[in-house]
Amino acid sequence: MLTVLCAAATAWAAFTGLARLDLLGNAVQVRFTECHVEGGGRSGIHTVCSGPQLGTAFKRTVKVTYDGREGEIIRVAQKPWGSYEAVDTGLVSWGIAALLPILPLGATATAGVFTVREVRRAGNSSSGPTT
Repeated sequence: MLTVLCAAATAWAAFTGLARLDLLGNAVQVRFTECHVEGGGRSGIHTVCSGPQLGTAFKRTVKVTYDGREGEIIRVAQKPWGSYEAVDTGLVSWGIAALLPILPLGATATAGVFTVREVRRAGNSSSGPTT
């Protein structure tokens, strides 16, 4: 179970990084028409902005967590699960996108090694000595 959860975290980190850097190739421009503060409590406070896509025949309202203001135009990319991420192609973003999946990938490999070891141990003990 832990191996599967770590693999899912690795996939999430990789796809979020790819979207943030626009390496998935599906970025669109959005003009914010409304921004407001959400959250509080344990998750903290963050700004959520929304607005229509620009330059496409299909007008869709896009909602993204971004510290922006009304009237601002930014590029956003859609992640495979449907939410949007602001595109940031700076050097720091490249570093984070490249390094962030490494931690859960290491945890996945470690959990996988322990899983295989336990499966083999269970297989060996169930066959037992034959007389």
